[in-house]
Amino acid sequence: MANSYTLDVVTPERIMLSEDVTQTIAPGSDGALGILANHAPLMTSLKPGEVKVTLADGRTTAHIVISGGFMEVAAGENGRTTILADSAERADEIDVTRAEADLEAARRMLAETEAGSPQQREAQAAIAHAETRVRAGRS
Repeated sequence: MANSYTLDVVTPERIMLSEDVTQTIAPGSDGALGILANHAPLMTSLKPGEVKVTLADGRTTAHIVISGGFMEVAAGENGRTTILADSAERADEIDVTRAEADLEAARRMLAETEAGSPQQREAQAAIAHAETRVRAGRS
């Protein structure tokens, strides 16, 4: 299809998605990024959050929660977008009870850290990721 491109979402464990899509919305480090066919070449880091994908046939996939990573948008007529994620799971794969427990553990970790420390930034990232997992798992 002329208005589609291939999206690959890859983690160290598996290829989560490899499909023709019409749109991808990803959590860029500086804000949400919308990718359509024929997008300019791009390489960017991704923060923890939700990747929303519209497949080429028009239906939306289950949203994918990532813990961060990188995205490359390749140029060309048959462009390809690749998301390399540290970890990823589809919303329908999320155990909400476990995600809520992870959120509470991250909040406890934050309460025990020093302001401005690397541990504080790690705890804040864990909270953001857990909140996204809980939100996506409930939807």
